[in-house]
Amino acid sequence: MDEKTSLRYQLISAWCGPAFLITFIVFWVILGHNFPNPSPALSAADLTARYADNLGEIRLGFIVSLITVVLYLPWTAVLSAQMARIEGKFPILAFLQLLGGGLTVMVVSFSAFFWVAAAFRPERDPALIQLLSDLGWLCIDLQYACTTLQMFAAAFVGLADKSRIPLFPRWVCYLTIWCGLSFLPASLTGVLKTGPFAWSGLLSYYIPYFCWLCWYTIASVYMIKEVNRRMDDAAAPATSRHLSQAMGA
Repeated sequence: MDEKTSLRYQLISAWCGPAFLITFIVFWVILGHNFPNPSPALSAADLTARYADNLGEIRLGFIVSLITVVLYLPWTAVLSAQMARIEGKFPILAFLQLLGGGLTVMVVSFSAFFWVAAAFRPERDPALIQLLSDLGWLCIDLQYACTTLQMFAAAFVGLADKSRIPLFPRWVCYLTIWCGLSFLPASLTGVLKTGPFAWSGLLSYYIPYFCWLCWYTIASVYMIKEVNRRMDDAAAPATSRHLSQAMGA
């Protein structure tokens, strides 16, 4: 594959970042009725009523989320390629970031899968709907470590980047580490049903999810800039050659 075609695929993959961000907010957050998300303290009857009252939107939101979550994969792949170029011969951190991103997709997918199953038969025993809903939230909240690993790997490579124009500024790397640590309070979602550490609480939901999407947005901007910069560099020799030929003529 020639460099021009490769860079075009890289640019498309980098733009999958904003595409994932938009679809995640629209379908997972809004149509899935995860803002605000259901409290774990809700009774089985109240939770079932919540599903019944918003059945069409919940089904649409999470079914489409299961499709569009794959946009996270090409974005992760191009970030791994950019990191590998910085690391050199043994891109261990790039591989870890790739694995962390792939596992993040699986975690988000399985959580949405459980909620689709809960909405599939709204007439079923409310206790079973509650169980499926619990599985979805515990799945996505307690398995945050794969995403934290992804973020740490990207940050450490960014901090070691000695390029004239680094992939990420240092402030982005430190922000990435802090955002990765913001998931730690979610460890208590497997125990608590009320308060800021419950899965509907400030420290286990609103802050870490905001931090994750904030990091994802900022990283996407710099990744797209990097690909555009490389495309400009690749085009420069061709432009110079054409000018030389024109002057020689």
